[in-house]
Order: sequence, then C-alpha cells, then structure tokens
Amino acid sequence: MTTAPTHPTALAASVAARREESLEFLSDVVKLETVSGFEDRAAAAFTSWFEQRGWPVEQQVLADTSVGATERGLAEPRMGERANITGWFGPRTGKPVVTVNAHYDVVPVMYEENWSDAPFGGVRRDGAVFGRGSVDNKGGCVSAMYALQALADSGVELAFDLAVELIAGEETTGLGTIASLEALPERLATIVMEPTDGAVVPANSGVLFFTIEVAGRDVHTSQPWRGEDALAKLVSLYQAVNALGARRAESHRHPLMDHVPTSVPLVIGVLNGGGWRAAVPAHASMSGRIGVLPGESLQEVRDALTAAVSEAAAGDPWLVEHPPTLRWDNDGSIGWELPLENALVTSFTAAQLALGEEPLVRGLTAGCDAGVLRGAGIPAVVFGPGDLSRAHSVD
Repeated sequence: MTTAPTHPTALAASVAARREESLEFLSDVVKLETVSGFEDRAAAAFTSWFEQRGWPVEQQVLADTSVGATERGLAEPRMGERANITGWFGPRTGKPVVTVNAHYDVVPVMYEENWSDAPFGGVRRDGAVFGRGSVDNKGGCVSAMYALQALADSGVELAFDLAVELIAGEETTGLGTIASLEALPERLATIVMEPTDGAVVPANSGVLFFTIEVAGRDVHTSQPWRGEDALAKLVSLYQAVNALGARRAESHRHPLMDHVPTSVPLVIGVLNGGGWRAAVPAHASMSGRIGVLPGESLQEVRDALTAAVSEAAAGDPWLVEHPPTLRWDNDGSIGWELPLENALVTSFTAAQLALGEEPLVRGLTAGCDAGVLRGAGIPAVVFGPGDLSRAHSVD
C-alpha cells in the first residue's frame, strides 16, 4: 500500500529535481543587462516562462499607468518600453489574491576592472551564479517562479489566487510597485523578494535619497586665497551629515535590528568636486541615503538632515551668503513593521519549524518596495535568497 507524499516532501522533491533547470534559467536572465531603464531586455524571457506552462501572464507598461503620468514618472526614461510582468499560478478563480513581488531591474556596474568575470556573464561556479543582479534580485525572481513550479508539481491547491509580480524600476524610484497597485489594489498579502539570507523580515527601515550641492569661486591654484574652495566647504558638510548619522544610530533603534550597528544607516555614496587640477573647485556635491525608522515620518527625517546642513553652513560666512542646496532624489520609502502575530509572519515561522530550523525573524535596513505596500495598508514581509552584502557590489 502506498500513500501520496506530503506537500513538504513533494515540494522539496520538486526543488531538488529542478535545481539545475532553475540555476540555468537564472544564469540566462543574469546575462540580460536590465539596468534600470532597460528592463524590457528580459521581458520576453520571463513572459515565455509562464506561457510555456500555459499560465496567464500580463504586461503593465509603465507609461500607461497613472503614476507614469506624474512628474516623477515623466522624468523616468523609456517608460513606454518598460513594464511590470505578472504571471499567475493557473487561471484566476475569483479567490482573494496573494502576490510575490520581485524586481528585475539591476543597478549599473561599478569598478568593472575588479570583477573576476564579466558582470553580465551569468557565470556558474561552485554551485552559484555570479553576475550583476544574481542576488539583487533575479535570484529572487527565479526563486519565486520556481516556487510556483513546485506547487504545480506537488498538486497543491491554494485557498487564494497566487501571482508573481516581476517589477520594473525598484532600484530608482519604486514606480513599478506603485503602478502594480493600480492593477491589483486588493490583495490579502504580498511577499517581497529581497535577499534576507533565510530570515523573514516583518520590519524594515525606509530610505530617502538626497544630493547636497555647494557653489564656490574658482581661481588659479597659485592664488587659492582669492577663491572659495567648494570641495573644502562640502567636506565640512560631509562631516556634519555623518555626525547626524552617528547620533541617529544611537537614538533610533529597532529591536529586530539589534544584530546590526544601526537601524537607520546614513551613507554618502557619491562625492564630487572641482573640474581642473589647476583651479580651485567652484562646485562640489555629494549624494547619499538616510534611513527612516519604522513609525518615523519622512518629513521628520527631511527636517533633521536639513537642520544639520543649515547648522554646519551657518559657521561659514561664504555659505551664509551662498547657501548649499539640498535636493531630495526620491519621494521616500517609509519605515514599516508588521505585528509578529500577523498570520503572514506566523506562516513563515511555522514553515521554518517544519524544515527543522529555528525561526529566524529579523529587521532589514535596506529600503525596498515593501514600504510602498505597507503604506497602502497591505500586509507584507520581505523574504528571499541570498546575502544582502553581496548586492550592489563586485562579483
């Protein structure tokens, strides 16, 4: 007498049987250079995957959405070529909807000379796939898709309609997920695929991106006292901004983020100054990000950074007469949290226990599209394969 395999056993069997297939598909899509703005390079590969299984798949062109007509949307490049792709686990039945959200745009390649392999080579080595986007976030895309495949292989029947949303524009503005809410405003929950290294994330810091610019006065470097060094002045602001980050690291803590030094990282990622080595710099700028604690308003964070810059500038007569400009480069992603007793969280911890693992629940300091969903009142957790420290980096 035989018995049908339990769902966990059947699911695991599907994952094992399709390991090679899924890694090869991941390698193929990593080779497609979907730097934000050029997501359409992978659209055919993703849509055909769903079509081959006879599952419904839809494309939502960003230019055709309400958010695409906003000032922020109109400023984004190639909106008529870029689309969200939504693939369904079989035909829709009218049941409530759950989605898995995974972005397929990637950040530009930096320091290519330091890479061991071609950044978009999709090289397979040591059981892993290497290349820009393999961790952030095509590994999440492919894992979500093959999770649907495992459900199909196992004959699982769900109490809800399930879709994978492959999202454009996450790395720049988050407009893709905002647009996805126009197509699917009503949903039970969304799982956001970002690299969490096995942890389920029900609390997430938000993020604001900013640029600070300083004007100076250029003169020949043989007589620097006749000019105003914009770079030197920017460095004083840099120090003030970093001091704000250090203070916030102490005062703005979240209990699910005690495993990291700060819940609200403040980092300057780009610093520029001058234009010619024999001229005192007449312009300097820096761009970075500042974290937002769950429950903290975006305006409070804007005000804190604005005050830090203003206070630092007040001690320099030139900057009093020529104030630095502070520009916000995105609308901001809120910090958010979901109660630990929410069914979406407890279902994940139950799954961890079913695998013989201790439940691992942590907060995340990286801004992501889950903030958009939580802002819309949708239950969300972040969960996905890979180590976040490998994202946006060499190899």
